[in-house]
Amino acid sequence: MKKIGLLFILACLMLSGCTIKLGGNNAPATLGVFKSVDNGEKWVEKNQFLSSGGVGRISGINVLSLTMDPSDKKGIYINSDASGLLYSYDGAESWQKATQIGSGLIESIAIDSENKCTIYATFANTILKSDDCNRNWSEIFIETRGLKFAITALAVDLVDNKIVYAGNAGGEVLKSVDGGTNWQTINRLGDRIVKILVDTENPETLYFATKTKGLFKAEGGGLSWVNINDGLKSFSGANEFKSLVFDQTLSNSLILASKYGLLKTKDGGLTWESIKLVTQPGSAEIYSLAVNPKNNQEIYYATASTFYKTTDGGNTWVTKRLPTNAAATAMLIDPVNPNVIYMGFSQIAKKK
Repeated sequence: MKKIGLLFILACLMLSGCTIKLGGNNAPATLGVFKSVDNGEKWVEKNQFLSSGGVGRISGINVLSLTMDPSDKKGIYINSDASGLLYSYDGAESWQKATQIGSGLIESIAIDSENKCTIYATFANTILKSDDCNRNWSEIFIETRGLKFAITALAVDLVDNKIVYAGNAGGEVLKSVDGGTNWQTINRLGDRIVKILVDTENPETLYFATKTKGLFKAEGGGLSWVNINDGLKSFSGANEFKSLVFDQTLSNSLILASKYGLLKTKDGGLTWESIKLVTQPGSAEIYSLAVNPKNNQEIYYATASTFYKTTDGGNTWVTKRLPTNAAATAMLIDPVNPNVIYMGFSQIAKKK
């Protein structure tokens, strides 16, 4: 394996003490991460950043997604659009940077459920791997065709931790059965793959979300494939992906956020039903979604300005202003204590 050189030096010290700011300068809003311990009633900024240079803040980074370590609920990772990979081992009380990766876009990470120190991350046209909890990283896959086939999504099998899946911007699905040493292409879906979900009850069943061509389902670890978009055809904009999460209280149940709004399936994607929202279908852009893993009647989603919550499966909704003037582009619920919710924020460019 080829070791990656040190690409990033933490040297952004402000004049007012040891303040380190990651991300763009003069950010128009507080970005980074906020945390609630009361089901979204109140939010507290959690942007403290620790490094050898001192204590700073990550309030200037755009958070693309938040990922929780499946074996350690205090372990949380930030995928950023330009500031690399950040992580917390204390439930977002403080953040550190995977310095060896450096700055840049991290579209996806995956954590080994059996060994939390084994982490996979995308970085442009490569897949990186750490076996020592972010201290050292190695390139385990290089895409020679360039950024048109940049790696965009990752997942690790929940039973056999040597099996790793990847998707790229060209719509190709890759699989490794030896922890990332060797790879093969197992399907071509024809559109940018933005998310891979492994079924927790049957890890050989996977769901692949594409940017604009809907969802695909793989069974047998990729031996057979099902296009599950027929049930989405009656919902305008449902193929334009925003988020996809499991309803962990029911088998074969998922909730999809798309341009249409929110849809739910109880049969693994064969049929879908609409979840009633306050807004008309297609009128509000959803940036993040989460479902209480212990109570599927409790659903949360957020737009560029508003936090939505239902406790009765969508019959009624409570709306609140977001705690900062930015879009909530990531949301995460603690599965052990669902009262705890994390939100990550980004500055979204206004559409002309």
